Amino acid sequence: MPGLFRTSCLVGAGLVLTAAAGLLAATTDPEGNGPVVAFAGLETPYLKVTSVDVDPSAVSLAWAGNGTQYRVSLGDDLARPDRTILTSEPQAVLPAPKAADPKGRVSYRVEAVDQGATELAVEGTVTLLPDVPRKPKVKATAPDGAVVKWRKADYATTYDVAVSKKRNQLPTKVRRLAKGGTAFATSSLKPEQTYYVRVRAVGDAGVSEFGPPTKITTPPEASEFSIGSWNICAEACKGFGGRVGDQAAQVHASKVDIMTLQEAGGQRVGPTTRAAFSGGPNELVMAEGGGNSRYILYSSQKFEQLAGGRWSIGHGRWATWARLVDQETERPFVVVSVHLLSGHNATGKRADEMRSLMGSLASVNPDGDPVVMAGDFNSGTHRRGDTVGPIVRANGLRDSVEVAEETENAQVNTGSRRGDKAIMSADHVDHVYVSDDWAVPSWRQFANLNGTTYVGPWLSDHNMIAATVALPREEEELVKEPTAIVTVPAELDPDISPRLVD
Repeated sequence: MPGLFRTSCLVGAGLVLTAAAGLLAATTDPEGNGPVVAFAGLETPYLKVTSVDVDPSAVSLAWAGNGTQYRVSLGDDLARPDRTILTSEPQAVLPAPKAADPKGRVSYRVEAVDQGATELAVEGTVTLLPDVPRKPKVKATAPDGAVVKWRKADYATTYDVAVSKKRNQLPTKVRRLAKGGTAFATSSLKPEQTYYVRVRAVGDAGVSEFGPPTKITTPPEASEFSIGSWNICAEACKGFGGRVGDQAAQVHASKVDIMTLQEAGGQRVGPTTRAAFSGGPNELVMAEGGGNSRYILYSSQKFEQLAGGRWSIGHGRWATWARLVDQETERPFVVVSVHLLSGHNATGKRADEMRSLMGSLASVNPDGDPVVMAGDFNSGTHRRGDTVGPIVRANGLRDSVEVAEETENAQVNTGSRRGDKAIMSADHVDHVYVSDDWAVPSWRQFANLNGTTYVGPWLSDHNMIAATVALPREEEELVKEPTAIVTVPAELDPDISPRLVD
């Protein structure tokens, strides 16, 4: 029996040891740590960081260890950490430090401490997310694009730019700057459209949120406005005081942006002309330098005057000129109001006047700015032996009625009638000539007709004409060097490095 008892004890002890070994193996990690080991007093101190995570404002750390307390530090220099906390938990969340290298890398250290003394320490590096960029500023706009710039965001290696048509909606694809930088130029926009541009920073740790949007409105490809001309026969025709109000009303109702007047009155009735035609919906103002019954009025909403004056062109005739700048395109141009000598037998004299006028124009326009020359030329293709038209054309000007895409009442003679009957000869002594810089969408003659009969009050022995012209932007105003980009999704997989997304 004693032998049997001893054998049973040995078997029992063997079973206990086998079970203990199994439990020890099941609860011990590859480093030899676990609760059974610790309970048995066999465990050596250990510490292992198991996860590191960052978001825009914090760094989260988790670890495994058998310490009773842990000191967690974070900063560019661990000898003088920016953030330090003491905890008994195996995880900690620390505010993201301000100090980091240019790519956002900072160091962390987790220490197992006992009564303030460090038993074990684990160190590593974490990369912070880049800051959210500020609202970009618009540096230039063009019909086909824009240029925006923004301040550098901390820890950014490049940027994504989102261009959308709605303030609160992102596109599915955004444009990543292939060469970095803090500016974006695009030539893929459309004229007269509104866009919203916002930027997010791309760094080694990922991407930031998109910053606030900037609104961009692209300008038109050309600035379009109308230029009128009218010989109003102020002093040579009777009843000007009774006609001028209706004349001015017609000009204002037409909403012309520039108005040239001939036979508009000198010292005696000039003040009446200026007062009547100024103002209106386009806020017409009289150009400085006009006079001698030739005036130029322009919309103060759309133009600024840079210079102006008068030229004597011979035979007691004058021309008025003004250099204006279009506020839309910032392009300067020259407007001339002219009235040449009348009479069928004055062809040679008109030619002399025209040559003098072209010489004076060249003297004030050495840079070859766009030109509009409007008025009563007492000359046209219907006049036998006419030389004024050929002189004008030889100097690079075209008759707007001939090149307009659309015309109205072009068949009506602008300066002659038989009583109340219009002469349907397409003979024009009144012209709006334009240089090659201009496009001419339309031309109109203001003739209030019932069939071929004039109706309404008699306003002048000439009809008012107006050309709608378009002044394109200069080539250098376009975006010629768009930023090199690659397209990436607006919504990125957080597990994919931003540098690997193409």
